[in-house]
Formats: sequence, structure tokens, C-alpha cells
Amino acid sequence: MLGIDADVVSAALAQFRAKPALGFSDCLVLEIARKAGHLPLATFDKALAKLTGAKKL
Repeated sequence: MLGIDADVVSAALAQFRAKPALGFSDCLVLEIARKAGHLPLATFDKALAKLTGAKKL
């Protein structure tokens, strides 16, 4: 089981509320990567790539 901190979920929820078209799971993956220091997060998703910390492939 993956241990996810409340602050990560809170940040993902804030991203999702600002841009609901992204999907909560995309926001959560980005925030988990940010917390782990694994940025930029590579993605094929054009909308997700617009967020700070994500990069379109």
C-alpha cells in the first residue's frame, strides 16, 4: 500500500479544483512526483503538461 500524505492529497485536490478537466488521478500523480522530487513528470497529456512540474513528451 502506498502511503500518501494528507498534504499531497490536498495539493492534488487544489490542482483538480482549479482544472477539473485534468482528472484527479493526474493531479495526484503529479503531486506524488513533486513530493518525491521526481520532476519534471513526463506526460503525453497536453492539459497536464501545462501545470508546473510536468513536461509534455
